[in-house]
Amino acid sequence: MKQLMMTMLLAIVAMTATAQDKKAGEINEKYFDARVSELVYRLDMSDDQKAKFTPIYKRYCEEMKALMGPAMKHKKEMKEMKDRQKGEKKQLTEEEKLARTKKRMERQQQAQALRLKYIDEFATVLSAGQVNKFFEVERNIQKKLMDRKMHHKGKKDFKDKKVKG
Repeated sequence: MKQLMMTMLLAIVAMTATAQDKKAGEINEKYFDARVSELVYRLDMSDDQKAKFTPIYKRYCEEMKALMGPAMKHKKEMKEMKDRQKGEKKQLTEEEKLARTKKRMERQQQAQALRLKYIDEFATVLSAGQVNKFFEVERNIQKKLMDRKMHHKGKKDFKDKKVKG
């Protein structure tokens, strides 16, 4: 009887996890579709341009996510560790601070290299002016998402934070 109950419990947990993964995938797809719609509107793309642009942009987003994903996971792990150690107030050493700064700048450099790589691909579908505006619009979309995420968590906007030295 206990074994049957344990099997049922595991099945329910597995179904819940699968449903959450599916829901997360649907949410990501909705965000992607919304981003494409915003880009199409702001760049004044034709239907033909949209059809050709979307798969290129999807690859671009997947590569950017693969690049930045580990950074986001690391950030989340650091926050969890910080929450666990709240009472201890462990400060980073100077070497750790420099290592983090260097790592962040290396990721930014890799992201910039990826953007440069995709300029020519986007230019096969978009005009030079649209390509130029694409990066501006995409940066604005990303900022809006971050602002919304910060607001949702009840935190202040990045520009309101003071940099600690």
